[in-house]
Amino acid sequence: MKVDVIVVYVQRYRKGHELDFVPPLTGIHLAAITPQRHRVRVIHQQLEAVDLGTDADLIALSFFSGFAPEAFRLAGLFRARGKRVVAGGPHVTYDPEGTLSHVDSVVIGEAESVWAEMLDDAEAGRLRPVYHGSPCDMKGLPTPRYDLLPPRFFVPRVVQATRGCPFRCSFCTVPTLNPGFRMRPVDDVLADIAYDHFPHWWQRKVVWFWDDNLTINRPYIKELLARMVPLRRWWLTQASLDVARDDELLALMQASGCIGVFFGLETFTAESLAHANKRQNRVAWYSEAIARLHRRGIAVMAGFIAGFDGDTPETVERMADNLYAIGVDVPFLSVLTPFKGTPLYEQMAGDGRMLAERGWEFYNGYNVTFRPRAMAPDELLAAHRRLWRRAFSLPHALG
Repeated sequence: MKVDVIVVYVQRYRKGHELDFVPPLTGIHLAAITPQRHRVRVIHQQLEAVDLGTDADLIALSFFSGFAPEAFRLAGLFRARGKRVVAGGPHVTYDPEGTLSHVDSVVIGEAESVWAEMLDDAEAGRLRPVYHGSPCDMKGLPTPRYDLLPPRFFVPRVVQATRGCPFRCSFCTVPTLNPGFRMRPVDDVLADIAYDHFPHWWQRKVVWFWDDNLTINRPYIKELLARMVPLRRWWLTQASLDVARDDELLALMQASGCIGVFFGLETFTAESLAHANKRQNRVAWYSEAIARLHRRGIAVMAGFIAGFDGDTPETVERMADNLYAIGVDVPFLSVLTPFKGTPLYEQMAGDGRMLAERGWEFYNGYNVTFRPRAMAPDELLAAHRRLWRRAFSLPHALG
């Protein structure tokens, strides 16, 4: 059977995607766990046009909520051409009924336990409407199909060592989408890191860990990093700021080639941190923690979210000054978005604060889908746009 896996994407800007930096792991991971008798092709809509004239027998769509309207559009076009369409991903897991009105079958949860079964059923003409995946034990997972990636991704080697996160931030789907905290065998991770069939030297050099919180289990991460040292890679990941309190871990991160870490700092006010249920963050610690990472030659990428209950238009715009004052190298600025499957959504929906007239296309982290407590929805959007312009202005960039 021929299978096309499409990672759905909608360009954020009229002139195209801002940087083709790193691919999502989903498509090339699904391709890797596909039984060899099937021919599989991965299409990243971020970079490639979708082939509506494909000869594939099955179309598999993976998407986030903000891309759901585009996924449904594609599903309609494929089904009109007689293709069977299946869907999975975060949006599908939390809105399976809505998705099933557009596709033939959905995968709820993690796909590893049901992917081969679903392909068997599709091949035999007995595709069921719903497949429930169970949490994967992370053992024996194959190396992703990097060979199926288009060449334009700057860092094509995405690796997943762990899955899940023990923290329960109010806006995050991870604790229910990927429950628990699980680790792949270190040898399996090292096999992915050792993969070297890329055309450019920097693609062979750099590793991007596709983990929600790589450093949670200290014995595990310290073993992995110690064994990475001889590989002489550069790597980046996402973690919690408490890594800065562990000198042994920082030394291993430096020795193994860590060049950057993303931290979800989110906000600078205690009230907003409480709304985020981000109790592990301490604003007073931000500056010193970042300085400790800088002393190891590690760049700090940090996410900031506008729209918590403690936010006002003034505090949102002021984040531009605060984030540079504490030494953030690369800021990521988004608007609070209550996704289905999160405690934040349940709270907002229960309080009647969701903007029901705003479709899934607004659920992309750059629009407002709820009524903020201290300002109107349009005021939050305007404040975020001012924050964006100020944070990326020339004086801030040069400072």
